[in-house]
Amino acid sequence: MKKLFAVALGGAIGSLVRYLIAESVPNYPIAIFIANLVGVAVAGLISFRLLTSELSKLFCIPGFAGGLTTFSSVALILTETDALKAFTYFYGTLSASIALLYLIKPKVRS
Repeated sequence: MKKLFAVALGGAIGSLVRYLIAESVPNYPIAIFIANLVGVAVAGLISFRLLTSELSKLFCIPGFAGGLTTFSSVALILTETDALKAFTYFYGTLSASIALLYLIKPKVRS
């Protein structure tokens, strides 16, 4: 039950943060892009850099980061624009997320 509560609480907070970002950034696609990158950064930092408890990981990754990031909004943005913008937005989000995780992930020394 603690695990479910941790995920639910993190998800509620993440969703509220996404809403606040969307309200504070006048361009909705840019706001969702920012929210998605923040969620990826949180998940990456927790996964790769911080030693935390299982409950903390559940709160932060599937909870907070899951509530903050949103593929449904990305899909909606893609259907509301022309093909070139949709392609650029989708692959830009994907590329930026992977690059961010690459920067966060510890480097393996040989």
